[in-house]
Amino acid sequence: LVFLPSCHSTNQVAYDIIGKERVSDGTLVITSNQTAGRGQMGNSWEAAPNLNLTFSLIFNPRFLRANEQFLLNMAVSLAITDWLSTRTSFCKIKWPNDIFWKDKKLGGILIQNMLRGGQLEHSIVGIGMNINQKKFSVPSATSLTEVAGETFVLSDLLAELAMHMEHRYLQLRGGGAGIHQEYLSRLYRFGQEHVFEDNGYFKATIVDVEPTGSLILQTAEGRRSYQFKEVSFVI
Repeated sequence: LVFLPSCHSTNQVAYDIIGKERVSDGTLVITSNQTAGRGQMGNSWEAAPNLNLTFSLIFNPRFLRANEQFLLNMAVSLAITDWLSTRTSFCKIKWPNDIFWKDKKLGGILIQNMLRGGQLEHSIVGIGMNINQKKFSVPSATSLTEVAGETFVLSDLLAELAMHMEHRYLQLRGGGAGIHQEYLSRLYRFGQEHVFEDNGYFKATIVDVEPTGSLILQTAEGRRSYQFKEVSFVI
């Protein structure tokens, strides 16, 4: 466990640690004040100091091939929703890296993988969860305190979440039976027709997410496959 009262990015700190020393599976880097948190594809992550959980886990998932790397994202997403289900309902996983409560963002995941040949060598799992924060710059964000109606002790929540994370990681390391289907069962808007946008608007239904991370949509004309940032949810 590496605790920093304040830092720019726990993912960057974790990356620096990997470059300097041998790192144990499950090493956790956490801060009370992340000043330059990042989301997917360079997006910024808003988190008020001392009110939220902002941390990174270092895993050494050498049992996963490069073309299976999104299975780790699935396992992490399931661990977070396992944990949230003990506090509230209506939580879903929004592809590729968000945790939603109904139609509002409750948290986010940023995974950076390092490969050796065709296998994963190290993975840095950055997690930001809105816990006790009540004011946000965007109306689409919410927090656990807003949806559950109580104030939480961050250290207690971290301990609980770490237990769920270990359980899902060990499940993945043991072969990952059931992880894919459980992930789909908790996927935001899975199996429902909605409007999406790529170079234009179209109606489609989410039918799968592949181990590579590709989102599979069923349209009236057939199936389409998308990588991160190639398609967006509209309605």
